[in-house]
Amino acid sequence: MINRLLSPLCRCLFRLGLAGILLGAGCTALAVNAPPATAQAPAEQTLEFWTMQLSPHLDDYVLDLVRRFEQLHLGVHVKWVDIPWAEMERKVLTSVAAKSPPDVVNLNPQFSAKLAEFNALADPEAFMDLTQQKTYVPAAWSANRLAGRTFAVPWYLTTNITLVNTALLQQAALPVPTGFQDLLAMSQTLKQRTGAYAYFPALDGSAPLENLVAMGATLHPPSGCGAGFVNASGASVFAFYRDMYAKGYTPRNVVTEGHRKGVELFLSGQVAVISSGMQFLGSIRSNSPAMYQAVDIAPQMGVPGAKPNIAAMNLAVLQSSPRKELAFEFVAFVTSAAQQMAFARRVPVLPSTLSSYTDPFFTQADPRDLTARARVLSAQQVLRGAVVVPPVRNYNKLKTHYARNLQAAMLGSKPVPQALDDTGRAWSALMGCTP
Repeated sequence: MINRLLSPLCRCLFRLGLAGILLGAGCTALAVNAPPATAQAPAEQTLEFWTMQLSPHLDDYVLDLVRRFEQLHLGVHVKWVDIPWAEMERKVLTSVAAKSPPDVVNLNPQFSAKLAEFNALADPEAFMDLTQQKTYVPAAWSANRLAGRTFAVPWYLTTNITLVNTALLQQAALPVPTGFQDLLAMSQTLKQRTGAYAYFPALDGSAPLENLVAMGATLHPPSGCGAGFVNASGASVFAFYRDMYAKGYTPRNVVTEGHRKGVELFLSGQVAVISSGMQFLGSIRSNSPAMYQAVDIAPQMGVPGAKPNIAAMNLAVLQSSPRKELAFEFVAFVTSAAQQMAFARRVPVLPSTLSSYTDPFFTQADPRDLTARARVLSAQQVLRGAVVVPPVRNYNKLKTHYARNLQAAMLGSKPVPQALDDTGRAWSALMGCTP
């Protein structure tokens, strides 16, 4: 069932699609400023636009968006190329090396940051004025910055919420947890009364640094270089996971398998709490109606005052594009409030445009409608949230060292202080920190 549940659309939480709705005012402005009939036809231009695994699910959506943009820009042709998500990084790198990259490409901030390190991406702030920049959620805009320079424009957002199997909690006479320490406290009782696990954190190679921050640790020190969690706060995080594992409160395979396995165990009633996006609810409702009736939602878990984490997908313009000004016009068109609202009404993602969050679609929900409540809660988290793990050089290597040392502490092969110290030394070396 898990393969049916996690369709290509659901597997790619941030790779869903586009919507195209033209503003009437924009069309009017075009008509007023159109050249006279005797004017020379504009030169033909082609923009190449790459997306991640939208086809065939959203062919009509993207093609309509392209058609409308072309209608507003006579002589412009947008060539849409859809890339499987697993191949995007390789294809982009290959195209850059071959000096034949697209003009506009849909990427996540961390991979975009890799390209930005080599000055491969154009700075949006050189082509979009301050008024345009301020239309985006500030936290989403800042997620596309590295070393003080902006490298992409936020497109759409996601944020995880807490999904709870209320039947299991009721059976154990336990409340919905509000924080990670609540999970630790309730885990023994839940296991004894139901045989189920309280939580399945993804602690394989994709170990979420976001949870480190949510639990009160600091990712980097004030200098910005190295690990900011080699202290009592970080030790508390490592000890939490060690205790959950050593006491049998999480499945044994938690150190080798990730979110997909957690979803599978949640659906089978073996795990009471997982962190996932609102888009997962639609799949539960379609594929497991009985489970859907037992599910409730809660905010992201974290220490008091912790900002909810949000994840951004973006549109980047390649520095090598000879049509950067036109490319950014296309980016602004795709990410405008009108387009993003139309998009959000079609697929369960969140806009990166601030004005969208005044729409009743994101502020009102029937208490009986779980999906609508999840959407409103997710919108609230975006407005007060942050991208808690911003782009940083050598991100994948940093994350791998963190995951390996955390796993070592959980398995008992390293005491917590040593695991933290080893992580800190590796991070300092990777980031080139000076003593």
